[in-house]
Amino acid sequence: MDFKDLSPYINKPELIQETADQIIKDFEMFDMAVKFSGNAYNAYQELYDQMEPHINELIHGNQQKFMSILYRIDVSEHQIKKAVEDNYTEPFSHIVTDLIIKRELQKVVIRHHYKPK
Repeated sequence: MDFKDLSPYINKPELIQETADQIIKDFEMFDMAVKFSGNAYNAYQELYDQMEPHINELIHGNQQKFMSILYRIDVSEHQIKKAVEDNYTEPFSHIVTDLIIKRELQKVVIRHHYKPK
């Protein structure tokens, strides 16, 4: 499943809540707080605004922890390189934060797709 295939799912409140819960859980493992108000309409921006400073700090201050969170969330080096090529004017931390949110949503969608009916 490609990130482009996620567009039908970004307006489903239950999937957004599960994605937020997954992000919160993954970031907590690395002692980084992220909260979610439950408002599905601005979820992306709300989560992004909290995550990006954490990611930026890791990029510049703790490369090992940065690589660990990417591994935990399953964002590949290939995905990052492609995203950087496609968005070369964007700051690196913005690109990575966007990829993390999309990957977390993708995991939730895949779980729902394969969940027994």
